[in-house]
Amino acid sequence: MRPMRLLLSMMLAFSIVCVVPAQIPLEPAQNYGIGIPDVFLPKYLAYRTRQLGSVDPAVMSISLGYVKGLSRSFTKMSGQMDVNLDSGAYNVSLTGLTPLTTYTVWLVDEQESIGDLPPLPDVVSGVTTLLATGPSALLTGVLGALPLGMTIDRVVVTPGLVWGAEPLAAGSVNVFQKMFFRRLSLVNDSTGEILFNETTLAPILSALVPDLAAQTDAVLPSGISPLAGPPMLGFTMSSSRLQSTTSGGSSSGSVKLDRLISQGADLFFNGKFSGNGRTCGTCHPASNNFTIDPPFIASLPENDPLFVAEFNPALANLEKPTLMRQFGLILENVDGLSDPVNRFVMRGVPHTLGMQVSLEQDTSLPNPPAEMTGWSGDGAPGAGALRDFATGAVTQHFTKSLNRIAGTDFKLPTAGQLDAMEAFQLSLGRETDFDLSKITFNDANVNAGEGLFVNGGTNPTFGGKCNFCHTNAGANSAALQNQNRNFNTNVEDAPLPARSVLNFPRDGGFGRTPNPDGSFGNGTFNTPPVVEAAESPGFFHNNLAKTLDDVVNFYNGPVFNNPQRPAAAQFKFTQQQLDQIVAFMRGINVLQNIDVAKRELQEILKLGSVTGSEANTRLQTAFEDAQDGIRVLNQGGLYPTAVSQLTVALNRISQAQQSTDATQRRTLIQQAIGELDGARGTIATVTP
Repeated sequence: MRPMRLLLSMMLAFSIVCVVPAQIPLEPAQNYGIGIPDVFLPKYLAYRTRQLGSVDPAVMSISLGYVKGLSRSFTKMSGQMDVNLDSGAYNVSLTGLTPLTTYTVWLVDEQESIGDLPPLPDVVSGVTTLLATGPSALLTGVLGALPLGMTIDRVVVTPGLVWGAEPLAAGSVNVFQKMFFRRLSLVNDSTGEILFNETTLAPILSALVPDLAAQTDAVLPSGISPLAGPPMLGFTMSSSRLQSTTSGGSSSGSVKLDRLISQGADLFFNGKFSGNGRTCGTCHPASNNFTIDPPFIASLPENDPLFVAEFNPALANLEKPTLMRQFGLILENVDGLSDPVNRFVMRGVPHTLGMQVSLEQDTSLPNPPAEMTGWSGDGAPGAGALRDFATGAVTQHFTKSLNRIAGTDFKLPTAGQLDAMEAFQLSLGRETDFDLSKITFNDANVNAGEGLFVNGGTNPTFGGKCNFCHTNAGANSAALQNQNRNFNTNVEDAPLPARSVLNFPRDGGFGRTPNPDGSFGNGTFNTPPVVEAAESPGFFHNNLAKTLDDVVNFYNGPVFNNPQRPAAAQFKFTQQQLDQIVAFMRGINVLQNIDVAKRELQEILKLGSVTGSEANTRLQTAFEDAQDGIRVLNQGGLYPTAVSQLTVALNRISQAQQSTDATQRRTLIQQAIGELDGARGTIATVTP
């Protein structure tokens, strides 16, 4: 039998499906309550539209790159594997090869852990082997026979012919691909909504893609598989994987998106991955807008996992405690783990809000990361996608020693856990950028600041416009293909107060090219969004600026506006204009606060129970965003009437939190929404 026909026969006969029986439902109240499915949805639909409009919608592309955490050898290997899920044909393009070295490309089906048992061995299949004759190669072929029931979680490139060698490059199938190529619909289980009803047919080999619907159903929101206890109806155990007594494409044809997001939230805030006690939420707490700064750090108890370098001798060089406490700076080995004590940079913690509108790849970079995840854009290992960031974070920050040995110092997130955390992070903040052309602020100074932000100053010699890089106060540049671009703003040339306390290496920005000053990179850093800036200091990758005034003064000053920068990209504002730009930044931030608070309250009203744990968590988020809005306006002395309206809304939310009566709580929530709408109308007029 020809390999292709054999593969088709195998996939039809041995599709593996995990089915959670209907008689053991998960209660909606178990949802975590942080993250909104409707925020995730537009990003997925945009991906789906692009994929359907591509030359061949059946082609699944997996970016490949260096994976710290899986490999200790610093390599420059990168590439991409394209798999046609209708024909089985594949292309693998690789760069950064060493001539006369043998490499093998593997497909990997990761095996999930069962309770506290060690994970079963991964199922692997070698796709192709090459002897490199130069620094790059293009490999083509058709997939042959694969292990029974195999699905593709990762693609890995190793040296030699035998599995087990240190990975040199890898990439994984992301959550969008798992939805699209399985042609899954999306539902909100808590509210009963059908978020998206998929009607197109899946490709012939869709069973090669992991079943996200079954995976989501098979994991409780606590992150524990039902198989941690007695096996549930519908499952049998095999020596190499979990097998179902049924077959088919997916468990139900739809993903419970709220459940997936909740699983990701649980992992984000509680998942320690057998490490030193830290979680993702240690540095990205929801209560502080998913970032940390010196005041927040000072409020933590001395035994907080953030301070593990201070009370665990094995981790004394994991952080620079003085710089963390005084300046909010975290040690990062972004240029490789071979010499972690001496080769490092110090960076602030970027918030993770609105990432679904700030990840657009900067194609102008050499070997660009798949997504722009913050600061230099290369903080995520592997392909540099958002889902890869968790792998890098666990390796960098969760380790029990600087040896960073996976399985000993930490457990790397599994493919399923990465799916959930990816979905969670894409459910936070804004689902879309504002349209500044339709917003008129009802305060003369704020509105003037918006005009200066969009159009630049009045000095004809200087043509810089904030909006060029931060279109609509976001992170993307409409003038540059709506990408989140990297720029050299000369921040590293500015005197940094932290270095006067404790000196540390210069940060070279994107890439690992060595520079004469000892840094690595091309000096560029990617653009953060402006929308959330007023509530999430510090600013720039090294927390150079503490306040919004510091930020605008930097761009108005000599370090940024040096003679090498074209006049068309330089800024020259008067002090009044600078104040107006800051006022605009506060105004747009508060519009976002109001939108988030209102959205959380509306989500509660759609739930079956407005008094359950999910509703309580969403009330707290709404409370904190309303509170942030009041604080941001008060700091700028802006919109006293809106402050009063937000204060009433805050009180209504607080009363709802204290009420256990469903009818009363619903009424208070509706009243709070009305006050939020009133405050938004006080701040700005929006043209439809």
